[in-house]
Amino acid sequence: MTIAACYLSAEGVVFGADSTTTMYVSGVGPGAQGSEHHFNFAQKIFQVGKHSTLGMTMWGLGGIPGVSYRTLIAQFADSLVGQSTQSICDVSSRWNQLFWGVYSTQLSQFVQRAQQLAAQPTRTPDEEGELLWMVETFSGGFCLGGYLMNDRTPSAYEIRYDPRLAGPGPIDALAIGTTRFWGCPSLINRVLLGVDEWLYRDIVGSGKWAGTEQELMDLIRPYCLGQPQDLPIREAIDWLHASIYTTIKTMKFSHMAPVCGGPVEVAVITTDRQFRWVRHKPFDAAIGDGGLNDVYRDVH
Repeated sequence: MTIAACYLSAEGVVFGADSTTTMYVSGVGPGAQGSEHHFNFAQKIFQVGKHSTLGMTMWGLGGIPGVSYRTLIAQFADSLVGQSTQSICDVSSRWNQLFWGVYSTQLSQFVQRAQQLAAQPTRTPDEEGELLWMVETFSGGFCLGGYLMNDRTPSAYEIRYDPRLAGPGPIDALAIGTTRFWGCPSLINRVLLGVDEWLYRDIVGSGKWAGTEQELMDLIRPYCLGQPQDLPIREAIDWLHASIYTTIKTMKFSHMAPVCGGPVEVAVITTDRQFRWVRHKPFDAAIGDGGLNDVYRDVH
């Protein structure tokens, strides 16, 4: 699981993400049991190309068997060299097509099964559970943003994938001044909106709520926390970092699995500069001593 975010400003695009990835580690030998493990030094924000004004963040699948996101994004960047691209929307559509081709091929058995179950007019409880598991396990997305040199206007697009789809899904543009959170957005939604979508659905479907969905939303709306329409870029960086950090700490100290964690990474693309890291872990992050050597020297 992930907490990933993007803020689109008139000055540029800010990406933020945690660093935890969850993997199922199998046991050794016949009948051996495995378990889920959380690794805290994954990378979920990438520059698209070595010297570019494009970047992306991701959520959902931590990886596809036999495929590296890092390699796939680098190959995608190579494919853009010398090509005519008129907009970030065009670039996002190309990535959408490329990723779907890899995703639907490498995970074909799950994609085909999910589509088969989704097309059935009725499903047994077991089939419903199977479909839900596949949707939760194999859905996710990307947010690609930045600007092109022929037009320095920043933009960002949300790109989602789902095994029930017959092909690449639609892409959705962010508006200036918009923040979007993906993966584990419950905490931020509760803070800003006073409710998250799961609690909202449970209230509506509980049989205890006698009004309409719109009436419930009208009741909640006065308690929503308003946000500035277009933050200065440094404040946007602060906002994303604070939101992701708070989510990580809340998950750590809650009863829930620590599916968000590790270092917070933040990157920015301003309309006068290329992709830049604000916070980025070094390659020795996983073998660092956490400052223990400094403490040892101070004590002794």
